[in-house]
Amino acid sequence: MKIYIEFTFTYAEENVSWEIKKKVTQILYKLKKYRTGERWVFDFIYRLDQNTELYKKVAELYKQYPEEIEFSRLSYSIDLTREEKQAAAAFVPLFPKYFCEEYEDIENEYEECSACWVKRKDDMLFYVQPKGYIKSHQNDYGMAGFDGTGEVVLLPKLVKRLIEAGIDKKYFQPVLSKRKKVMGYILVSKNILPQGSYEDPNYKLAGRCRHCGQVKMEEDEKEIWIRQKTISKEGREHMKDVNVTYEFFDDYRELIVSKKVEQIISKYVKYAEFLPVFER
Repeated sequence: MKIYIEFTFTYAEENVSWEIKKKVTQILYKLKKYRTGERWVFDFIYRLDQNTELYKKVAELYKQYPEEIEFSRLSYSIDLTREEKQAAAAFVPLFPKYFCEEYEDIENEYEECSACWVKRKDDMLFYVQPKGYIKSHQNDYGMAGFDGTGEVVLLPKLVKRLIEAGIDKKYFQPVLSKRKKVMGYILVSKNILPQGSYEDPNYKLAGRCRHCGQVKMEEDEKEIWIRQKTISKEGREHMKDVNVTYEFFDDYRELIVSKKVEQIISKYVKYAEFLPVFER
C-alpha cells in the first residue's frame, strides 16, 4: 500500500541556528521535484510516498527539531493493490477531488452539542448549489465532496446502480437544490458500531462530554505518518453495508462502508478513493 502525503516543510523564521537551516535546505533541494505547484499560505506543498527514504528524513528531522522546523501534513491519498483490497474488512470513503458548494443563505445543519460541538446527522435534508461538477455530471457515475460539511455526495446514476446491486435505499439521503431537484445523495446510517471497535492511531482520546455523553477523538497533529486503521472482530460482525463509528472524530462520526459498497463505487468511479480498514 502506498500512501502519498501532501505536506509543507521549512524552518521557522526566528531563532533557528545556521546548522539546522543547512539541514533543512539540503532536504528542500531534494524535495523540489515533488512540488505540487500549489502553496499553503506562502510555503510550497510537496507530495511524497510516506515509505520513501526522503519522507523518512523529513520526519526524522522534524522530530529532532520540532520547535525550529515547521511541518504540516495537509492531506493524503491511497494506492492499494488488489490483494490489499481483498484483505480489508471495510473501507472509509475519502474526500473526492471534485466538490460541490452550499448555498450562502441556507445553512445545512446537524444536531450539535452546545458543549463539545459534536455533530449528529438527523433527518433534515441538505441543500447544494446546482453548478460546477455536480451539474455538468448529473447523468454520469460520479461523486463529489460537500464543501462546508465534509460529506461525500454520490450522483443519482451511481446511487441507482448501488440500489440495483442490493444496497438498501435507506442508506441514501437526497441532497436538493433550492428548486427541490435531487442533485445527489449522501450516505447515512443508524447502525452505530460498538464502542472501541474502530481504531484510528492518528487520533487520540479527547474525552467523554459531560453534557451529551458522547466520546470525542481529536487528531494528533504531531503525528507525521498515516497509520493503519483497524476494526475488531465484534465490530466486523456488527457491520452492515453503511455504518458509523461510536466515537466522534473531529466532531463527526466516521463513515464505514462494506467491501460490497466500495467495490461497486470503485467499479464505476475511477477516481474514488477509500481508506482500508483491517480486522485486528
